[in-house]
Amino acid sequence: MKISVILVLVLAFLIAERPVFANGADAVAGYTSAQCRQCHEEMEADHAASAHRDIQCLECHTQAVEEDHEAVAPVDCRQCHAPHDEKVIHDAHSRVACNACHVKGGVPAADPESESVIFSGMFRPGMALPSHQAIRSETDARCENCHFQGNTLGASSMILPAKSILCMPCHVATFSVGDKTTLVSLFLFFVGMVGLGAVWFSGSIDKGAHRSGEKTVVKTRSALGALFSGKFFRLLKVLFVEVVLLQRFFRLSPARWIIHALIFFPFLFRFAFGLTALLLSIFLPDGSVTAAMLDKNNAIRALFFDVTGLMILAGSAAAFVRQGKDQAEKIASLPEPGRGMPAMIGLIVLVGFILEGLRIAMTGWPDGAGWAFLGYGISLLLKGMTGLTDSYGYVWYTHAILTGAFIALIPFTRMSHIITAPIVLIINVRSQAQDCFRK
Repeated sequence: MKISVILVLVLAFLIAERPVFANGADAVAGYTSAQCRQCHEEMEADHAASAHRDIQCLECHTQAVEEDHEAVAPVDCRQCHAPHDEKVIHDAHSRVACNACHVKGGVPAADPESESVIFSGMFRPGMALPSHQAIRSETDARCENCHFQGNTLGASSMILPAKSILCMPCHVATFSVGDKTTLVSLFLFFVGMVGLGAVWFSGSIDKGAHRSGEKTVVKTRSALGALFSGKFFRLLKVLFVEVVLLQRFFRLSPARWIIHALIFFPFLFRFAFGLTALLLSIFLPDGSVTAAMLDKNNAIRALFFDVTGLMILAGSAAAFVRQGKDQAEKIASLPEPGRGMPAMIGLIVLVGFILEGLRIAMTGWPDGAGWAFLGYGISLLLKGMTGLTDSYGYVWYTHAILTGAFIALIPFTRMSHIITAPIVLIINVRSQAQDCFRK
């Protein structure tokens, strides 16, 4: 009862303290939009037709509270609006000002000082409307303001889809699956996984495999029991050593472990980086760390992605060269992946570096891009070339289709061990964990 009374009193106080004027408009800092229009009457029709028609002037123009406010700074939309996530705008667009997209009929332009894309102050023919005519850009049609053939904004002439879930092992991507490349790739992947699972659990290969399957069930039950035991963290330690660090693999073949590490660990680090950035963009979109992780020209991010990309490229090349040359170190218990899939990984990364070089060149070598040393070097080779914005989309789709093809082929090739090997290792950890459980 006392709590209810207190809440009523607090609510009454807030209502009493909130100024209400005769015209029903709420005041901001003691002023209403009606008072602003006494001097700025030319804005009345414009404001009434805008998406912010129900917003008081001073909620955006906070500096206008001062008596002399002729030279006020431009409104920062992020006072109220969080930056879009990549699923909405298909990329970070970290150097694109809000009004470049959200002014009705506005013509965007590249600002030579800030190297950002901004609203030029000009309008398309027949659409000369003031800047209060803010719009919601909810369709790809708005993207055509920047993304058209022959543009000088450094934007791809193609409107490209958001980086999908296929891109997550390597990029800051999204959980989207809407584009055709992703849909076809995932369909083939799941068909292959169903077939692989059917073969694995059918026992049709040999009796030993069937018995192994029965043992797998027993071991899995034991592992689940361990999950709720006091030895859980000791089990996690074993899993980390065997599944992530692959200690047993290192003991069997240090050379193959190094090649594997050059490919596996950069993907793992990139995935962790991308997932962190994605979650931050959803839950903390205004954070400075979020902005830095999404900005492709941020020095730390640029260096991180180029170093890890170079490691993957080196590992793929080493796997390709080693296969066929060194047949003496074959391990019966480990699959030989062949040359095709490592070559495809290397090709995907190489096309990715070309894409990075194209992006840097067509956006005018922005500050910080030099830290992406390999992509920057490629961009210098493209200096003076025309048609970069037109060719970017084709290279982007080449990169995407190669990635989709790689994912789709995993269940049908010996590269399926990247899925089955961790499962087997997790199950076999029980034999190492038994000693822990007995103690």
